[in-house]
Amino acid sequence: MGCRPTYVNDRNGELDRTDPRYASFLNIDWNQITNVLENLKDKDTYQGVGLLNFNDSEIDHWKQLVPEAEHVVLRLNYASSNITWEDLYPEWIDEEEEYEFPTCPTLPRIQAPGKPRLDLIAVKLPCDKSGRWSRDVARLHLQIEAARLAATSKGFRPVHVLFVTDCFPIPNLFTCKDIMQRDGNAWLYEPDLHKLREKLQLPIGSCELSVPLKAKGQADELLLFYVVCTVSLFF
Repeated sequence: MGCRPTYVNDRNGELDRTDPRYASFLNIDWNQITNVLENLKDKDTYQGVGLLNFNDSEIDHWKQLVPEAEHVVLRLNYASSNITWEDLYPEWIDEEEEYEFPTCPTLPRIQAPGKPRLDLIAVKLPCDKSGRWSRDVARLHLQIEAARLAATSKGFRPVHVLFVTDCFPIPNLFTCKDIMQRDGNAWLYEPDLHKLREKLQLPIGSCELSVPLKAKGQADELLLFYVVCTVSLFF
């Protein structure tokens, strides 16, 4: 397969080729993906596989890898081109709210399919190693929405998330404890969905200090996570 960029599908199902921030030039090694999928002993019973940021030929390849499942091309609108990493993680924030109430920019949310149930969510992430890939808004956006989609799963059946990337996925959302296997550019996770839902209650970055919690008893634990998130994303 040739090396060419992939793009996020817009809500009309057509490829929008106007925003290079979401483009991935990674040439997928399908043997790596096949190797990590061998850990999924129940994949023959999968109802659905969600695919985000893959091109048409890659989607066809996915259908061959997991032929029993229905493959859902996930739709995600781009983040505004005006949103920068500094907007999410500003150097200074009005903690006392003397001048304004600090808020985070809005990132478009993914449309979760009603059916089928998604047992596996696969995402191809951009990684520009010539730039600040760890502070990439598009890359962060894709991972947050993959986490949000996984967190919507109900019941006791696990949801697996597979990132295809040659840069390290965000350790704040998908921890080392969650990883099942890595083979080259294929990173397979089985996240703790309860903890993932708690993390997604937090603001996206340090742009907003409020912690929208329903249970006050969780405040200290989540605030600690929030501090760790902010620090680790900067280094």
